[in-house]
Amino acid sequence: MDCPRCKNTRNSKAGFAKGRQRYKCSTCNYYYTVNQISNVKSSDTCRLALEMYLEGMGFRAIGRVLRISCGTVFYWIKKWGSNIELPARNETIEVVELDELHSYVGKKNYRWIWIAVDRLGKLFVAFVSGDRSTETGLKLWDKTKDFSINYFASDHWKSYEEFIPSGKHLQTKAETCTVEGYNSRIRHYLARFKRKTKCYSKAEYMIDISLKLLFLKFNNELCILF
Repeated sequence: MDCPRCKNTRNSKAGFAKGRQRYKCSTCNYYYTVNQISNVKSSDTCRLALEMYLEGMGFRAIGRVLRISCGTVFYWIKKWGSNIELPARNETIEVVELDELHSYVGKKNYRWIWIAVDRLGKLFVAFVSGDRSTETGLKLWDKTKDFSINYFASDHWKSYEEFIPSGKHLQTKAETCTVEGYNSRIRHYLARFKRKTKCYSKAEYMIDISLKLLFLKFNNELCILF
């Protein structure tokens, strides 16, 4: 490293200062240290952290593997998930299947996630999180009612009958195989949804953020982040 005073290239090591290598110029005897290394992570590292998160790893596990702070991983996931939404669907959807699965926020505080899946297109259409009441179901209905959907399929949970028109409603467990299969994929690909795990959500917004990112991955739309 060149001397910042006389630009001479000859130097000798002279210990450390605040964890950085210190040098002594052989010409003017000036002491100086190396430039601090930037802690900015590359875009490849950021993308790899996201891919690992959406393959079922928790923040701490990702931090250990990539040798970065788990807080940094949390910040990236939170930033990406807060700045995106699931793209709108303009095409006509023949059948949308509806179902719910539960998770926790904090210590055993139940949260129910209501999901709408395009059966034939194999795409996630919308979701909401809350309790299992009709009020939460109506929020999901509000997100889907502007789409061109011919039929809705659900199980026999009583809330569905209160907001889905009977002429468009197929209510039987035999018609919800697709969405139930996607429920199992959610539990497989997100650590916070796995059963008997030490990973859990401390805040409800992290459920929404995580699901938005996962659904973009399943819909092959994750590229909009980069």
